[in-house]
Amino acid sequence: MTASVPLARGDEARHRKDETGAAQSPSDRAVRCAVGTLMATAPASAREAERILAAAAARAGLPETVLAAAVLDAARGIPVPAGAERALRQAVRAARTPRSAPSSGPYLLPLREDAEKALGRYFEARLRLTAAPADREARGAFEDSLFTLCVLMGRPCPAEALHEAVQYTES
Repeated sequence: MTASVPLARGDEARHRKDETGAAQSPSDRAVRCAVGTLMATAPASAREAERILAAAAARAGLPETVLAAAVLDAARGIPVPAGAERALRQAVRAARTPRSAPSSGPYLLPLREDAEKALGRYFEARLRLTAAPADREARGAFEDSLFTLCVLMGRPCPAEALHEAVQYTES
């Protein structure tokens, strides 16, 4: 049972509507699912996962929809072409490789007390969200605390911002 990019043929084509009410083709859903899978496995933000998928598709010489289907196949345990797997592995490795900071200008760090307060709010919000995953206020507080850490530490990815904040407060 190999799954590839679903092709729309007449009445067989099913289109699901997204939040805005616009119809989505099966290949669009495959790309969104592949981005979600890359976010979980890389780990990466949504924007970074989209970049990884685009870079891997360009490296493999495949359309993004075909590579997205390969990512989903790999998640299901279905073998994928070696070229697609290699291109994806290289794109993930390139995304994980830390980039050197630009060498110009002084860099400002937040006050250590502000970073400690933001970390405290993050951990409290995480505990609250863990206790009540369906609570919208808990989710909002958690997302706000992550956003605050990102802005405070100057990092676009929440995982990087959290890591840097912990390192900064411990040093």
